[in-house]
Amino acid sequence: MLSIRSLVEGLGVFERNKVPLELKILGLAFYIQLSSLRRAAKALSEIHRVSKTAVWKWVRKFSEKVNVNPSRMLRRLIALDETCVKVNGLEYWVYAALDVDRNEIISMRVYPSRNALATEQFIREVLKYCEGKPTFIVDNAPWLKQALEELGLPYNAEPFR
Repeated sequence: MLSIRSLVEGLGVFERNKVPLELKILGLAFYIQLSSLRRAAKALSEIHRVSKTAVWKWVRKFSEKVNVNPSRMLRRLIALDETCVKVNGLEYWVYAALDVDRNEIISMRVYPSRNALATEQFIREVLKYCEGKPTFIVDNAPWLKQALEELGLPYNAEPFR
């Protein structure tokens, strides 16, 4: 199973590295979370100056490789991961859920911390796009397993690369 960073790198979305990959991942998550280029660029500019055009280009390139507009449907397997993004000395936790069968990003969210409560909130958001109870694929992080157990959801723990 891949981490968020490995997923983005593996897709070959960004050829140029003028802006750090971590900042681009954070920008994508802000856009998906806020549903606005202007608001995503404004939130990102608190950390590093970024234009809404830059965010638009990142989103366009990313959406060419992965569907970022999910709809509610029956889903079998969902890969769930979180990664720490460090920008200008600040840490943010980006959570992502990917429908394994469709190569579709179901949700990406940014949180100021990583714990079972934030994880449970994220999973509840993901479930809005699912019919039934999909099986989640997670790494061995205790907060991921704890949140899934609290919600009574099936999961398989696999080490991520």
